[in-house]
Amino acid sequence: MLLKKTAQYWVPLLVVALAAGLILLNLQLSEQFLYQDELLPRWSAARGWMRDGTSPYSEQAYQEAQALYDQLGYTAPAFSQGRFIDLVWYVFLYIPFSFLPYPIARAIWMTLTTAAIFFSAWFGIDLAGARMRSLERVLLALLITCSYPFFKLILSASILPLFIFVLLAACRSALAGKGTSAGVLLFLCVGMLPVSLLPAVFLIIWLNARKQTDALPVFLVGLVFLALTSLILFPGWIPQWFTSLIAAQPRFDWLDTPLMRLAAFFPGAVVPLAAALHVLLLFAMLVEWYGLAENDERRFRWKLLLTLTLLSLFNPAGSPAFLILAWPGFLIFYDFLQEKWKISGKIIFWTILLLLLYSNWQVFLRTQNWSSKEATWVITALPIAALVCLGWTRWWAMSSPKPLRDA
Repeated sequence: MLLKKTAQYWVPLLVVALAAGLILLNLQLSEQFLYQDELLPRWSAARGWMRDGTSPYSEQAYQEAQALYDQLGYTAPAFSQGRFIDLVWYVFLYIPFSFLPYPIARAIWMTLTTAAIFFSAWFGIDLAGARMRSLERVLLALLITCSYPFFKLILSASILPLFIFVLLAACRSALAGKGTSAGVLLFLCVGMLPVSLLPAVFLIIWLNARKQTDALPVFLVGLVFLALTSLILFPGWIPQWFTSLIAAQPRFDWLDTPLMRLAAFFPGAVVPLAAALHVLLLFAMLVEWYGLAENDERRFRWKLLLTLTLLSLFNPAGSPAFLILAWPGFLIFYDFLQEKWKISGKIIFWTILLLLLYSNWQVFLRTQNWSSKEATWVITALPIAALVCLGWTRWWAMSSPKPLRDA
């Protein structure tokens, strides 16, 4: 009772102490693991713009970033080649970090990435409707955060986990009927995650059908505001951004979706098979969307999990960060197994989970892969497992008389 009464005092202190400890730990890890660094060109671009008005896309900004890579010993990401290629309004996000020495800014960003992965897993449990105890939730979120390849995203100061967390937060807000907050979160992440346009359309259809019509205006007004602000502060940034993007990736060989990896198992028909897989799954997703406006919450939840799982397979550059989107679809299996076999179902679920995480670690220990390009097993096993779980539980989740979460 005493702990509950004093929670308003000791919980904030605990959070601050935990954050400070993680920052110090990440500062040490940054010195020991000098591999790929995604934050550096963004920090350098924000610092250059604040210091002397240098365009984030200029050759001068690129040269400064390269000099910092050489000085600090990190390597540039394969996709950006050390150039700033984000949409220009995301510079505002990195401005506060540009006032700090880079090692400290990087340690803080690594802490944010860690928190984003942890709470993405936590939100994934909510989206799946899994009725886990608090201890199970914490354990599951910690296991996912520390697993491969997510620990590597933390060590590389990855940018994407934060925006994927925002996308999942938008889905959670929509599920709770909070249209305004969902609209705000969606326009914040859509520029960094173009594939998030699909769940944005999905969520807005659902919210409009529930008389939450403020999501679409907020989403559109937010995008217009960002576009106008960027044109005022960075006139002519669009051709500069395009030039920087082409300089980093002059060809389309960066396209490497998990479905393309699966098609590569058939060398004689890679291109037509990859195209067929993308079209087939996109069509299947749109078919499941049919009647979305009339669906109840149970059907909406299952279709949302399917949409997120398929987005992890449509991941354009094969980034492991998109695997976060497949976890909610896999976690729906928890309630299903628990309802069928009680304690035995829990044991089966945790066994499957640990085997999946262990297999990814084995791939890393065998390959020692510190690059941004993951093995085919790593970026395809979880989405496929999630699709199997969703297919297996489809009737139970949408049409059974008494699913566990409604009990």
